[in-house]
Amino acid sequence: MVSIAVLGALLLDRLDLANVAMLFPLGVLFAAIRLGRGPAVLAAFLSVGLLDFFFVHPQWTFQVSDLQYLVTFAVLLAVALISAELADRLRRERDAAEARGEEAARARLAVESERQRNTLLASLSHDLRTPLSALAGLAESLPLAGPPLPPVQAALAEAIRREALRTYRLARDLVDLARLQSEGLQLARAWLPVDELVGAALESRRLPLAAYRVVTDMAVELPLLEVDPVLLERVLGNLLDNAIAHTPAGGTILIQAACLEAGQLALSVCDTGCGLPPGREQAIFERFVRVPGESCGGAASADAGSGLGLAIVRLIVEAHGGKVAAFNQPTGGACFRLLLPVGEQPTPPPAEWMDSGS
Repeated sequence: MVSIAVLGALLLDRLDLANVAMLFPLGVLFAAIRLGRGPAVLAAFLSVGLLDFFFVHPQWTFQVSDLQYLVTFAVLLAVALISAELADRLRRERDAAEARGEEAARARLAVESERQRNTLLASLSHDLRTPLSALAGLAESLPLAGPPLPPVQAALAEAIRREALRTYRLARDLVDLARLQSEGLQLARAWLPVDELVGAALESRRLPLAAYRVVTDMAVELPLLEVDPVLLERVLGNLLDNAIAHTPAGGTILIQAACLEAGQLALSVCDTGCGLPPGREQAIFERFVRVPGESCGGAASADAGSGLGLAIVRLIVEAHGGKVAAFNQPTGGACFRLLLPVGEQPTPPPAEWMDSGS
């Protein structure tokens, strides 16, 4: 502002005082753009003071001989303050816009990195599934290829088959997880009884479940669920696989279903295995690990530690508008509870239609 006052003094012989006064809002505008609102307001008041002190008669004082100059000062101050406010607003909008064009760039980079990661996982897992399946088949047919194998070699062939199948399931889960994260879920919803969903999941795991005591505890007159039957059966299957993998043979696997007051249906799969890491129950859906570095013993302990299926469970349940929770039972073992929304039930067909159809 002092520089503007000096420039105005040099031009005073050539310009009217009104024109000299118009130089001061330029300084206020510059201060607002470069320094912000506070310095701009200070520059506005300083411009009025400098104009009064150096240019208005009597000069070198803050006295005003003509009251009309008070109007000039008021207009100058108003123009300077408005200019400061507008310039500061434009500066803030510019900064916000720059922060957004940067945030969008980071988001695009993150999306692209995630897409490439999922593509790589899907490609790698897909390429591994065929040789792993062939390896499991060869190991299974090895005892049938000739004379009976000695016990040690037969046990080795069974271990190869079991590990090949476990790695095959891991590759399958990697493919599914990458696909679900990159493409999202397209739900083919249909009305489905809960007992039918549970029965299908139990039937699909009938052989591995033969080594366990399976108990179902389902409330009477459960409502229908409008869900994707294939995906929800996959959810229950993954939870059953998880229970089998972490429960010694002879243990109990419990499936419960009940309605809650909040318009939700609770579907739980509990076991009598080694339970979940204390304080990290929900982290297993993100970290893909149940009990790091530990196993529960039993025939299925070789599968312990793989939790990709739980991540798939979370994705599918949340796509249905539900939630999934994990917790330890007081008596030991883990529970996984699905909370699924219960929508308005479909209207049953009229009795006359059913009679005519029969």
